[in-house]
Amino acid sequence: MLVGRESECDRIDLLIDGGREGRSGVLVIAGEPGIGKSALLGYARERARDMAVLSARGSERESELAFAALHALLRPALGVLERIPPAQRDSLRAALALGAGEDADRLAVYAGTLNVLAEAAEDRPLLVLVDDAQWLDRASAEALLFAAGRVAGEALAVLFAGRRGGMGAFETTDLPQLVLRPLDVESSRALLRARQGALLAPDVEQRLLGAACGNPLALLELPGTLAEEQLVGRTPIAGPLPVTERIERTYITAVRALPPDTQRALLVAAASEERDAIVVDSAVSRLEISARALDAAEAGGLLTRGKRALEFRHPLVRSAVYQAAVPAERRAAHRALADVLTEEPDRHAWHLAAAAERPDEGIAAALDEAAERARARGGFSSQARALERAAELSPDRSARARRLHAASVAAYWAGDADRAIRLAEQALPLVEDLLLRADIRHRMTVIADWHGRWRGQAIPTEELELDAARLEGLDPRRAAALLGVILQRRFQALETESALALAERRLGLCAPMGGERHLRALQDLARAHGLRGNAAEASAVIDEVLANTTEEQTLAFATNIAEPLIWLERYDQCRRFLSASVAEARAEGNIVRLIFELTNLALLELRTGRLTVAVAAASEARSLAEGTGNEYIEACNLATLARVDAVRGNAAECRSRTERASQLARALGDQLVHSETRIALALLALGEGRPAEAVEELEPVAALAERNRVGEPSVLPYGADLAEAYVRLGDSSLAERELASFRRRADRTGRTWALAASARCAGLLAGDDSFDGHFREALTHHAASAASPFERARTELCYGERLRRAGRRVDAREQLKSALVTFEQLGARPFLERARAELRASGETWRKRDPTAAEQLTPQELQITLQVAEGKTNRDVGAALFLSPKTVEFHLTRIYRKLDIHSRAELIRLFASEGTHTGSAYLTQP
Repeated sequence: MLVGRESECDRIDLLIDGGREGRSGVLVIAGEPGIGKSALLGYARERARDMAVLSARGSERESELAFAALHALLRPALGVLERIPPAQRDSLRAALALGAGEDADRLAVYAGTLNVLAEAAEDRPLLVLVDDAQWLDRASAEALLFAAGRVAGEALAVLFAGRRGGMGAFETTDLPQLVLRPLDVESSRALLRARQGALLAPDVEQRLLGAACGNPLALLELPGTLAEEQLVGRTPIAGPLPVTERIERTYITAVRALPPDTQRALLVAAASEERDAIVVDSAVSRLEISARALDAAEAGGLLTRGKRALEFRHPLVRSAVYQAAVPAERRAAHRALADVLTEEPDRHAWHLAAAAERPDEGIAAALDEAAERARARGGFSSQARALERAAELSPDRSARARRLHAASVAAYWAGDADRAIRLAEQALPLVEDLLLRADIRHRMTVIADWHGRWRGQAIPTEELELDAARLEGLDPRRAAALLGVILQRRFQALETESALALAERRLGLCAPMGGERHLRALQDLARAHGLRGNAAEASAVIDEVLANTTEEQTLAFATNIAEPLIWLERYDQCRRFLSASVAEARAEGNIVRLIFELTNLALLELRTGRLTVAVAAASEARSLAEGTGNEYIEACNLATLARVDAVRGNAAECRSRTERASQLARALGDQLVHSETRIALALLALGEGRPAEAVEELEPVAALAERNRVGEPSVLPYGADLAEAYVRLGDSSLAERELASFRRRADRTGRTWALAASARCAGLLAGDDSFDGHFREALTHHAASAASPFERARTELCYGERLRRAGRRVDAREQLKSALVTFEQLGARPFLERARAELRASGETWRKRDPTAAEQLTPQELQITLQVAEGKTNRDVGAALFLSPKTVEFHLTRIYRKLDIHSRAELIRLFASEGTHTGSAYLTQP
């Protein structure tokens, strides 16, 4: 047990015991330098002698090398690679440079990391130790965070340790945290006395305790900075220094006391970061220094040396050695290392860069090649770092601009929008070439438009239009790409007239190009027609696209055509495309495509009343999108989830999600998502009997739709809710006006749901002698499409209310009972309570049912259950959802316990009986 760390050791004991027993656990240990993080990892290793151990340490000067730390960690476990899914295995091989092959897919690498750890833990309980997490290369950090966030039922314990405030995502993640505090006075005194014995004078002991501030490393090292006369109290101690600085100065003093050749050899070891004794010895010999030069440093306790590895006593020793050297000495050390690492081109290039005194195109070109290798491994962050350093070393201004732009693109694909913008801003003033300038401005705009916090850096639309006009004759492809960015802005702002004109202009540029660009321009035109309510034109354009694409192309375009298909009520066709596209994206491990397809699938299932699947898809899309920083996707899925919350009466969740989605939408300039949040809040208010609040939310939406001539009722489905809210307030004139507007849009587009909803509203407004006909008309429209059960049940509820108030209690019961069945299936509590109250007032009661199986599950449990309901094995489910088979098994055990069942067969029957089965919409395999 470590002195003063009893509770921390107990927590680690629990983690390790859980790992032994098949209950995976993760802990992030954070604290200042010297606070005892590495000591706790050492304690964990000692406690886990019966377990397999995988360990790695972040390296400050290897943070540019993609997957360097992951390779070090997984190397002893690579024998299990053949047991993980092929796509993950191939991507992981590519990422770790284990052989030639196709480029690595990032998400497949992450999932492969998870499954390697899970498979290794199958052979023997496994402890994973990662020290100095603040210096992990970004690709390794992302892979390990992904894996750590998804373990549950493996015989696995994972410990990360790093400096507090410097670990980035490790400190903002939901993973359990252990922040190390300074030792208390008694523990500090015990540690100090254990090291120094009775030698210390009492007043000196107090001074050291005060200076160390409870830092264990300081307590162990500070006495060594004092002469014996000072320790026993005969000579006064100089004024205090910050503890870390003082310790580092102690190490620097110790280094400078060594022979010059030993100092130079130590510097090579500090610069290498590889801990490879053979590499260090070879580089030292390049400097004409004896390999025995490091013996003095080892004798002084600054490092330890094995047959193949060198380890500094503490990272601060390495830092002190490197910082104590002058720049020329550092460059010489890096040059020597570069000379001996010619067989490792990435490390060779980075050491050359560290040795450079001035810009050098040859070194910049070597970094270009390192960047390309990083890209092929899926290490976009490392690619960006290499290109940024190559830009710094570029003698030519235009080459520097080109590399900065390429670095910006790589940073964007790494999910680092802040860095991408910064690099683009550096590149822009250097550019003289019109085409490159257009590319950079295009990239900056895409980032700003998808990440609201950078909205201020967005290029104004007017300037982009001028850029596009200049490019049309020079480079139509680039001009069309810029117009696509502008068009997306028009769509998000719901500027329907200018969007249609722009879509037609873009099609004119793309049509001669043919191929994919032409087809994508047609899809944008379909969307523009759809927004305007030009239903026939939108449908015709989509038919043209489908007639000119293969099945494979159609799946690739599913994201682009899904929204117009939903608006046009071509639900089955849309579901077929999205199901296959989701399956393909999962099989490929294509995270970007998957989050878009899941976002559209969630919207489709929301509109068609399959709320369980909508929640599963939206929750998964949002979870995956968090890793990319895509605020647009986050906002879209929050709006979808808020709408489900409104239906189900989850008031707190609805308000929380709409607040966040609305905040993001405003920052992004997205009127569509912002309006969707208002529609969700209005539905919540209507369900809870607060029509005035519904009106307050919906009137701005109506004004926007009218002003921008949004003719498609499916784009902003507010009209029926606003008309009903006016009716509930007793304002028939405003209700009639809104109904007339809504009915015109419904008639023009022929939307079945809108025709039904408008007839329902007419029934609410009609007199007692005429409401029947309107409600029957509404039910006839509902019968023509089983796609919107919630809207049908609302019609039945409103009809039942009118019938009861007209004294037709028996007829009312028929409608109310039918509505109650649907509301129960959907979990629509506010509407269910209204229908139950109406039925009770008609003289009959309705027994409150138990929650459905789906209502009892978390989003992740629901995702797993929906996969199992399709007949998938645990391994198939894990591959689809990026979980290990053991984690799937762990969650299934919890699901069985919650639902009081005992087998997969029972689970499948239960979900089928409740109508929760997805009918292939949520499939992950073809």
